[in-house]
Amino acid sequence: MTSRRVLRGLASLMLLTTCVVNALGEDASKKKERAHTHLVQARRLAAEYKIDKAAAKAREALTDDPNLAEAHVYLGLERFRANDLKTAETEFTRAIELDGYLAEAHCEFGYLLYQKGDIESATDHWTLASRLDPTSPLALAGLALAQFKHGQEDDALKSFDKALMYDRRLRDPRFLESDNGPKWSGRLLQDFKLLVSKASGPAG
Repeated sequence: MTSRRVLRGLASLMLLTTCVVNALGEDASKKKERAHTHLVQARRLAAEYKIDKAAAKAREALTDDPNLAEAHVYLGLERFRANDLKTAETEFTRAIELDGYLAEAHCEFGYLLYQKGDIESATDHWTLASRLDPTSPLALAGLALAQFKHGQEDDALKSFDKALMYDRRLRDPRFLESDNGPKWSGRLLQDFKLLVSKASGPAG
């Protein structure tokens, strides 16, 4: 009689454990799905240069999945536009730690490093970003800027022409410094304007 009670108790415990495990699995799955949804929204907003809104969605995504490298890129972009370079660097570095093959992380980190005056490191990150994503206009534009800064004007103009194939707005200085664009400033904007002035054709 006692043995039967023990067996029934064990069976109930196993059933309860199974239910808990299944519930936890479903909850984790829902969190992953929710995080992915927020990240897709963040990506779309960032593509439209609505960086503050993209960062807000990225934070929601990270609440459910703290290991989303791309989400950290959007947080870094938000801080970079606010000229909070220290926090931006932390976010970009975290993104690269989570995914060393994420072209966007290397690309945006390159712009931050250039703004800080670390041209060599910026060049390394842009070179890698352009290899990881040969169609990224910002990676190609960064590479062009690095080449231009190193006195490789012909290569710079070729890289810049490739960037313009994917986003012709990059030749418009007003777009570069606007809220509806990258919102660059300082040495980055000044040097990029010099590159644009070397490129042929009208702005727009």
